[in-house]
Amino acid sequence: MLENQPALIVTAMKNEGPYIIDWVAHHMAVGFDSFMVVTNDCNDHTDRILDRLEKLINLKHVANPKSLFPEKTNWQVMAVRYATLFTIYKDAGWIYFTDVDEFLQVWTGDGTLQALHDAAGGFDVVSFTSMPFGSSGVSRIEDLPATRQFTVQSKDYEHAAETGKRLSNAIKTMFHNKIKFSVRRNHRPRRHDFSDTGYRWIDGSGRVFSDDWVNGKAKAVEPIGSNDLAQFNHYAIRSEDGYLMKVSRGDVVGAPRLDDERAVRYWRDYNAPGTVDTRAVAGHPKYAEIRAELMSDPTLREWHEASLAFHRDSAAKLRERDDFAQLLERMAEAPAEP
Repeated sequence: MLENQPALIVTAMKNEGPYIIDWVAHHMAVGFDSFMVVTNDCNDHTDRILDRLEKLINLKHVANPKSLFPEKTNWQVMAVRYATLFTIYKDAGWIYFTDVDEFLQVWTGDGTLQALHDAAGGFDVVSFTSMPFGSSGVSRIEDLPATRQFTVQSKDYEHAAETGKRLSNAIKTMFHNKIKFSVRRNHRPRRHDFSDTGYRWIDGSGRVFSDDWVNGKAKAVEPIGSNDLAQFNHYAIRSEDGYLMKVSRGDVVGAPRLDDERAVRYWRDYNAPGTVDTRAVAGHPKYAEIRAELMSDPTLREWHEASLAFHRDSAAKLRERDDFAQLLERMAEAPAEP
């Protein structure tokens, strides 16, 4: 809840089974009380996990209609559009588009959305800065929160601050559902005359964006100075085995599998050595209790463990394939400069 109104997360998923419960528990602790999840082509029990969560928390799980209309737009755009048709979306006070490898961190007060709202002096829209993390040398898929496993960021922010180097990181945006936008997209909504509406759009430090920025289409910001109150940690590659599964799964744009050149470049970019940030390791104070309560459901636990086993077994089989063995060799080469 935020300002006594429901806060909804909207997300698209494909084969994310082992990571769902940690992610849901974390965001419930932060203050989100409802979830809209649109899935496609899952074979790792993701659908089963979400169907069970529907019975335990305020979560709506539906199949992505693009499965029936392959000629239409990409999976993520379709998911965002489709979500707007459901009452859980229409009844929400706040909407936040994010992904299951992204964990919102609030650094102020009790670590909740309300604490952020109070510290920032209120807002109608807030764009959080993405802070990407690498693999931290983790090889296998562990049954541990991403926030505990991965602590090395993909960029050296300390060096950038010392040298004055300009950086650019992506954003994700939470907005009040009452605001009329021309477009609501994964990174941000758009409205060409937003500055004339009287609504307040801030960054993760509580600073109001310029008129040009809010009226435009920018999907990135300078990370240094934009995340004093909140940010989202982006665990895009996770472990080596987790990344192999990501490559074999494909992306939200539509590729059934990432090609080798793109896969290697993506890994090197995200696994570049950067600043060590351990602030999220301990987890939100309410996270462990919420996760334990969810996992106390025997059916949910069974599907979680089945999905974890599926990912571990599948990753082991991928390692035995010549094409993935070659990919691993290229991934092991020196990472890109941060």
